[in-house]
Amino acid sequence: MREPLRHVADIRVGYSFRTKVENDPAGDVRVLQISDIRNAAALDPQALPRVKWPVASQPPLLRPGDLVIPARGDHYEALVIQGDEPMVASGQLFVIEPRTAVVRPDYLCWFLNRSESSNYILKNRAGSSIPSLSRPVLGDLPITIPALETQQKILALAQLWQQEQMLSERLLVNRQKMLEGIYSKLLES
Repeated sequence: MREPLRHVADIRVGYSFRTKVENDPAGDVRVLQISDIRNAAALDPQALPRVKWPVASQPPLLRPGDLVIPARGDHYEALVIQGDEPMVASGQLFVIEPRTAVVRPDYLCWFLNRSESSNYILKNRAGSSIPSLSRPVLGDLPITIPALETQQKILALAQLWQQEQMLSERLLVNRQKMLEGIYSKLLES
């Protein structure tokens, strides 16, 4: 089944702060900004700035299973929110709330990070100096939605591939160290 993203998830823009986000150690809510998701694998919610939320309104908190994706720039990598840390997305991000009966959040994230989705976004974004992605364009992004069981198989395969890549990188680093040692021995003789 192939559906536009808006048919399988709700999409909203993050919260627009009126001023620059400054860390307040006494703050009750953390703020996720566009710069924080450039390296999604290293995201540490504890390192995000805190802000004091005004009592007059409820913060639009991110929930586990929500996704965020940049609304502007050159990199459009999606990230699944995990954990229970009270956190809001800044206005530079779109928040995608999957309808989990149809699609798993981690599958949707995997699909959004595929080259097919990236090509769609890059082709349909607007602006020349700072390219931006509109909510209607994001909502029209075609998503292939297999059965939940198939989604799980794809995710398991993707995880194995990720592990293989990490092991290959470690092997290359070890081989480089070994060769540096051999070079040093040869130069000494």
